[in-house]
Order: sequence, then C-alpha cells, then structure tokens
Amino acid sequence: AAGGTGGHVFPALAVAEALQRGGFDTLMLTDRRGARLMPPAGHITLPAGSPFQTGLLRRMRAVGALAAGTFAALAIMIRRRPRVMIGFGGYPAFAPLLAARLLGTPSLLHEQNAFLGRANRLLARWTGNLAISWDDTINVPPAVTTRTLGMPVRATFFDSPALAEKALIDKTDNCLTLTVIGGSLGAGIFADLVPDAISRLDAPLRRRLTVTQQCRAEQQTTLLARYAGMDISADIRPFFDDMPVILANSHLVISRAGASSVAELAAAGRPALLVPFAGAMDDHQTKNAKQLESVGGGQCLAEAELTAEKLAAHLSAMLQDPARLAA
Repeated sequence: AAGGTGGHVFPALAVAEALQRGGFDTLMLTDRRGARLMPPAGHITLPAGSPFQTGLLRRMRAVGALAAGTFAALAIMIRRRPRVMIGFGGYPAFAPLLAARLLGTPSLLHEQNAFLGRANRLLARWTGNLAISWDDTINVPPAVTTRTLGMPVRATFFDSPALAEKALIDKTDNCLTLTVIGGSLGAGIFADLVPDAISRLDAPLRRRLTVTQQCRAEQQTTLLARYAGMDISADIRPFFDDMPVILANSHLVISRAGASSVAELAAAGRPALLVPFAGAMDDHQTKNAKQLESVGGGQCLAEAELTAEKLAAHLSAMLQDPARLAA
C-alpha cells in the first residue's frame, strides 16, 4: 500500500518488482496521485483521506474517504486473501493497513525517511514492526520493533545498460551535463533559481553546459526559452520515466531530498546539490539530505538561505572540480 508522492510509491514498486522476480503475486493499493506513477496494470485505486486534516469540513471529508477506502480494501482483501500487507507510509496507506488489522492479516511498515512520519508513527503502533532506511531514524515509538533494511530502489538504477557504463563518462570532457529534478511533484522554485544561477556563471563554463530539468507543465515553455536565450541545449520535461539513464549521464544533479531521490542518487553514484523542500512534513527532507551529506554523497543547501548568487558559486566550484564530480 502506497500513494501520494514518488517517495512512497517508488520504493513500493521496487519491493513489488523484487517479489515478482521471486515468484510471488503482488497487488498495489494506491490513491489517484500514486496511480499516475504506477504501471497501467497491477494496482487498484482506492479513496484516501488524511486523518490529520484540520477544519471540520475537511476532516469530515477525510473521514468519509478513509471509510470508503477501508471498505474497498476489505472487499479486495477478502477476495484476494493476501498473505501479508506492506505499507509504505503516507495517508493513502491508512485504509489498507486498517483493513489488514480488521482481518488479522500480518502487516509490515517501511519508513523511507530519516524522520518517522505521522502516518507511519500511528500505523506502527498497530503493526508493532517497522523496517527503516536509516539506523538513527528519529521519532520511532518506544514499543515498536525496528529493523534497518535500507531504502528499496528499483532494479533499473543498478542494472540498466546506461548505469553499467557510467564509469565511461569522461568527467574532464568539455561537455558537462547538469540535471535538475524536483521529485515526482516537481519543484517550482528550480524553474527560476537554476536558470538565474546559470546566467551568473562565467561564460566559458556556461558554454560547456547542457541541462536536463524537470519542471511543472506550465513552466516548460518559459524554461526552454530561457535556456535558448543563453544558447544552452536543454531537455525540459514535467516527468522523466527514464531516470536511471538520465542520472547515469549526469555530471552533477540538483535535487530535492525526498527519500527516493536520495536513494536513487546514491545508487547511481552521482554527486548532488540537495535543496530540501522547506515545507516537508517534520522537515524530513533536511534529515535525508544530511544523511547523504554525511557519507560524502552531496551537499545540503537550505532553501530559505539559497539565492541565485549562492547557487552559482556552488555550481562553479563543483563543475570545475573533476574530483568532486567523481564522488
């Protein structure tokens, strides 16, 4: 059970793929947002509502959606008889996990972030078992048994042909590829900040750049025009379904610090400038970024303090240092 953002959905897909390779049948239960990130087959979309909504009307709607989702999940589970339910956090996992509890189906939770989210904190009290990605995950209830299993990453990040050849990328070649990703929902701030920063780079360095950037659909035309105005070749898309290839051919990545993004960057071995989303629940993205920074996988840049001038300085330092690009 997973939904909402790619941070919950992609590790769920990774586990489902691994189970399928082992001969198990799997079924994904998700919400409308999560369904957009999943293959056409193998999932069912359920109504989902957050139990943490504020305001009477919103809370009533959420309770109604949660009840509808729970009844739908119960019907599916009675029909399919699953041996185990695995939840990956976020409020779309509530209904399936509640249904599993009502039916006595064994359940397991996985927490992707370095800070246990509110949904998993509540659900963990039901299951008693929690798989975590980081040894020092914060906010785990004392009575919950944890086991560090790491962050599931889709196999394509490890065994795609492009990644297998990533060692052949010439880090001292005249062309440098900068990739900008904002998570499955995009990051509007990068549409202004990154081109502004690039425009401040010295001309010889700027001429070496090609840019691959994820943006929101309404920003695509403007971004293409801005890079064309700087004579920079750019691949601008709202969503990349070939992310393993994109990362494999990147010299440097600017990224949010959702759990999936951090894990995929680590698997691909690409150095990154991480800009945690300031509005993330419990500031979990900063904790994720600090974890990767602590092992030399990137730099954490606080969004509130980041300007185009500061980002340009970081880009200039990184892009002109082959040793850091090879990190």
